Amino acid sequence: MDQSSYLRHLPPVLWQDVTPDQGPATGVRLGEWLRIVEKVLTGIDDGVDLPHGDHTHPAVTDAIADIHRLLDPWKTREEMLEWLASWVALELPTLRGEPLWDEYQRRRVTAGIAATYRRRGLKAGLLAHLGLHTLGPARPRVAVDDGSRVLVCTPRPDTVAPISVMVGQGPVLRGQSVVTEGLIRPWCIARAGTGEFFIGDAGLPSAVVLPLRSRVWQVTPSGAYHFAGAPPKPRPVTPDTPLNAVIAVAVRPAAGTQPETLYVLDRRGTLLSVPAPFDAATTTTVTSLPLGANQFSPIAMAVDLNGDLLVLDRGDGPGTANPPKIVTVAPNPLTVTRRNLSTVVEPLSLLVRPDGSLVIGDGREQENPGPGQLSGNLVVVDRANRAAWTESLLLPPANPLVAPTGIARARDGSLYVLDVGLKPFRLFGDPFVRAVCEPAAVYRVDPLAAPPDAVRVSESGHMVFPTGMVADGDRLVICDPGQPESAGVTPIWPRLRPFRFDVVVHFLDGGLPDDQFARERMENQVIATVRSVVEDNRPAHTEWGRITAV
Repeated sequence: MDQSSYLRHLPPVLWQDVTPDQGPATGVRLGEWLRIVEKVLTGIDDGVDLPHGDHTHPAVTDAIADIHRLLDPWKTREEMLEWLASWVALELPTLRGEPLWDEYQRRRVTAGIAATYRRRGLKAGLLAHLGLHTLGPARPRVAVDDGSRVLVCTPRPDTVAPISVMVGQGPVLRGQSVVTEGLIRPWCIARAGTGEFFIGDAGLPSAVVLPLRSRVWQVTPSGAYHFAGAPPKPRPVTPDTPLNAVIAVAVRPAAGTQPETLYVLDRRGTLLSVPAPFDAATTTTVTSLPLGANQFSPIAMAVDLNGDLLVLDRGDGPGTANPPKIVTVAPNPLTVTRRNLSTVVEPLSLLVRPDGSLVIGDGREQENPGPGQLSGNLVVVDRANRAAWTESLLLPPANPLVAPTGIARARDGSLYVLDVGLKPFRLFGDPFVRAVCEPAAVYRVDPLAAPPDAVRVSESGHMVFPTGMVADGDRLVICDPGQPESAGVTPIWPRLRPFRFDVVVHFLDGGLPDDQFARERMENQVIATVRSVVEDNRPAHTEWGRITAV
């Protein structure tokens, strides 16, 4: 038998001048014994058949050289995933012995779970856990509503920006009694010339009977309320005026003898005003904007370059006798004019640019528009020719926008777009199953790019249903009123009860099976996963509720 090549790595005294017929009394020669070891380690062919009939086998040294791949969740063999997951205290879920997750999800969770442990007990850590565990064909969108009301995001040039809380304090209750008022569901926001903010609060859903109502709040750039009384309590703007679901606020700059003025628009179309220093007890009614029997559905309001107010009205929708339009209100003397929009389908937000053109956030087609046509867009309205405005889409039909509810202009002329990520935007049928189901986020659009595109610049998952945004220098201030109420669901308790948070799950309609039994089974599996993750990762001092009704 051939001698092992390993002999040359031993001192010559052990093998030099040894002939094949020489060796110890046992009959085992050193060269032959080393050849057995060499076959185990390197897999050489020694002419001896193995049980499978081959003379060779995979080399142990090759496995050692490849061990870094075995420890990489993205590169290891599929059968190694369960063993590798046990290293990071992860148990891959099964149902009747069959894995619930596909191979991609098992690899992703195993690769990402260790990093999330460092943020355990924090909202970011809970979101990371939920994001890892809720992959799959249903593509659920999971958002955590911890009662954060007004948020701040400072976009960065090199990476997505975090979202932090600017105003998190709401009303204080003692049973059914109100100790102090505070922001509940901030719907819209405007910036005053002093740098302070006016925030329109939609108030409580109709199903909640408490002595709290829609308000407008004035807060400092750091997010502090204005206080009054003894003991000092947060004071709303015009506390003696009953408001009906504030939908838009705007600040008209001072001009001549006219002071800076806050304008408030409610859902009924009543336009109110409050002049600086904004300490009046009541508002002044400017006008009522509904006209005749036509449906008036105000969406947003902005101040024109000449100080007029521009109100974006959805009307009865495109293709009707009452299409979307811009309502122009000149306060002094009071005149109201209306101009129909021909391109806008689902108006959601409004911005006036320094050149006088308008940018309208448009959700576009809401249902069954055809394959690949579920994107939102920005509509630019050129008003250079007063007699004939022109409208054009800023972005290509296929872009990341879905439901652009807020637009702000950066110092360099680019646009920041706040997007809810859900379509249909309005509640049709099951409010938790949507045709488009993306996390709410902020996008940046460069109008001068060819072609312009929307690039996400914020972390996703930290907002529930954001509806308003304004620029403040380099930062963006965002209103998030939380999930809208729907039949049988009242998503308000995180804003009234300390240490309470809610989890909202939306499902992608195209990711659910057509069979009703299979659909409900998949939804329940996702909900069960969410429940397990939340219970394992929530802070001990908190309680939580599930908003999604399945």
